[in-house]
Amino acid sequence: MLGFVWVIPFAFLLFYLALIFESTGIALLGYAAVAFAVLSFLSLLFTNRLVKIRLDVPARVAEKDQVFGLRMEIEDQSPLPVGRVKAYVSYGEDAGMERQRIVLSAEDLRRGESSETRRLSVSSSGYYEFQLKRYRVYDAFGVFYLSRKGKSIAHVMILPKLEVVPVKLGEAVRNFYGETVDYDENQSGADSSETFGIREFHDGDKLQRIHWKLSARTEELMVKEDSLPKSCAVVLFLPEGILSESKSLDYMASLSFTLTDEKCAHYVAWFSQSRNDVLRARVEDEESFYLALTTYMKDCSAKPVEDRVLRYKEKYKGEQFLHSVSANKEGELWVDEEKVGKIGSFSEELFLR
Repeated sequence: MLGFVWVIPFAFLLFYLALIFESTGIALLGYAAVAFAVLSFLSLLFTNRLVKIRLDVPARVAEKDQVFGLRMEIEDQSPLPVGRVKAYVSYGEDAGMERQRIVLSAEDLRRGESSETRRLSVSSSGYYEFQLKRYRVYDAFGVFYLSRKGKSIAHVMILPKLEVVPVKLGEAVRNFYGETVDYDENQSGADSSETFGIREFHDGDKLQRIHWKLSARTEELMVKEDSLPKSCAVVLFLPEGILSESKSLDYMASLSFTLTDEKCAHYVAWFSQSRNDVLRARVEDEESFYLALTTYMKDCSAKPVEDRVLRYKEKYKGEQFLHSVSANKEGELWVDEEKVGKIGSFSEELFLR
């Protein structure tokens, strides 16, 4: 609507000059300006309702400083020409923090669907929301416009950059079999208190593992397989708060990935904003690592939680672990609830005995 405001003083100036110089030509220019504005306004009232814009991020996941595309999709169902559109977008990780603003524009629109892509990059990890605040639809000449409120929202997850963390694992960690109520459903282990399955006898199997009663019924030697406990010696407590402001997310994610490379299955735990409770995920390979990381980044608490380790122990009190590793958003690293240094300057090897 504000695009038409300048016509009023411009037409007034033309009529004023026409009176002073007694010029019919200048007066006709004033009438032409008013007529042009009125016709443009009426056409925009019609086309404005028939032009819709929404946001989309084709690549929903990217790394820090990696370029990704923010796409403005335009649906123009108006039979009248539209000169251009402008979209005003704000983005940030959390609604309560200061958000960045960008402007997307497209010209020479054709009836139907079209799109315009803006290349962006973000230097901090986090789960970012792009919100269409409002957009302008211009007349065929791109002079006048009407504004509409936007409703479209798109998200992109900016993952931390992963590096190798110097970590040494002791024999107690590598050979840990703690008490647990969860057992692996896909592979056997060495816990004789729970049976994983029964199979035919193979050369090399111990006689103590033969299931004699079942072997007698089937007239074939059958062997019991023990279960593999899904207990973990190490629990990593991922940081809470605004992730883009955190100085420890890159380190903790890299530590988890390094433990995966070292074949050390572990838990990552965080305080869930949606459930208001401590959640955890077992990480044992690359697939489970990225699943846990993306789930955490979407749902971690926006406010730091001080007693998360205590809450974890209370929730999973039937299970044991050897070491807990946590870090706050200031970059302080804690092992077994004792501060061991700053992540920013932490270069010594992390020893988990």
